[in-house]
Amino acid sequence: MFCVNSQFRKGSLRRMHELPQTRDLAVFVAVVDHGGFAEAGRFLRLAPSTLSRTVSRLEAQLGASLLRRSTRAIELTPEGRDLLVAARDIVARAEGLSELATQSRAPRGPLRVDAPVPFVLHAIAPNLGGFHRTYPEVDLTLDMSDAVTGLFGSHADLAIRFGPLDNSDMLRRKLGRQPWKLVAAPHYLRRAGHPARPEDLAGLAQVRFAAPDHMNELRFHGLAQPVRPRAAVTATNGEAVRRLVLGGLGIARFSQFMVAEDLAAGRLVELFPDRLDAEPLNVTALYMTRSSGLRRLAVFLNWLEALVQRAGRA
Repeated sequence: MFCVNSQFRKGSLRRMHELPQTRDLAVFVAVVDHGGFAEAGRFLRLAPSTLSRTVSRLEAQLGASLLRRSTRAIELTPEGRDLLVAARDIVARAEGLSELATQSRAPRGPLRVDAPVPFVLHAIAPNLGGFHRTYPEVDLTLDMSDAVTGLFGSHADLAIRFGPLDNSDMLRRKLGRQPWKLVAAPHYLRRAGHPARPEDLAGLAQVRFAAPDHMNELRFHGLAQPVRPRAAVTATNGEAVRRLVLGGLGIARFSQFMVAEDLAAGRLVELFPDRLDAEPLNVTALYMTRSSGLRRLAVFLNWLEALVQRAGRA
C-alpha cells in the first residue's frame, strides 16, 4: 500500500479491493511524464481517449482531481503530486517483480536517454555497439540536446548532466569525472604562433561557448588572474565549438572525452597541461525510477559508469 495524504486515506481506499490497479497508475505516470494524453498515447500505443478514461477512473476511485486539463497542457494538482510519488514507486516495484519472475531473460523494453550532443557523439555512439550486443532487447532512444532540460521536459527515463546540479528530488548516480584539455589545431598555432607561457595566450583567439560562461575561463596555476584571449567566434553547441577549433579559428577548453581522439590523431595539440587550473567535471546520471526495480536502466547505468571511468583515465 502506498502512503498519501489524509484525503486518500478516507473513503474509497479503506478496502484493499478498491485500491487503484497498477496498470492505471502506470498510465497516470506516463501521461505526466509525456506531458499529455496524446504524447503518452503514442508512447503506449493506446488511444488518448482510453488514457483519459483511465485517469478519470483513478480520480473517481480516489475522490480527488489529479490533473488540471487544458487544450494545450496538463498540470498536476496537489493531490496529483502526492499520488505521482507513490505511483512511480508502485510501478517500479511491479516492473521489478515482473523481471524478477523472469530472471533467465535478458533486460528488455524501452529506455529513453537525454544527453548533451558531444557526449553522445564522442562517448556513447562509438561504444554503443558493445552494449547492444550484450543487451539486444533494450530498445534505446537517444535524445541529444545541449539545452539543460529536466526529465519532465525531455520525457526521458535517464538524463546525463555535467558539472554542478540544482537541488532536486530525482535520484542521481555519479558516473565519474572528466579532466579538462586546453587545445588548438597545429595549423592555427603555426599561423598565430605557439605560446611559450600561459600569459602568451592573451595574444591568441578563443572559440567560446555561448553558455555557461565558465567554460571559457582560462585559469593557470601560478597566475593570479585568468588569461583572456580575444573572442574569435561564439557557438551555442559544443560540437560546433570543436569543429571551429579544428578549422583553425582559435583555442578552446574541452572535456577530455570530446577531444581524446583528436589529440591521439594529432588533429589537435594540448596547451599547458600541467598549468591549467580547472577542476575535473562531474558526470552525473539523473533518473526517477529506482534502477534496482528496472533492470534495463540498471544495466545501462553500469555500462555508462564503466564508459565514463575509462574515458577519465584515457
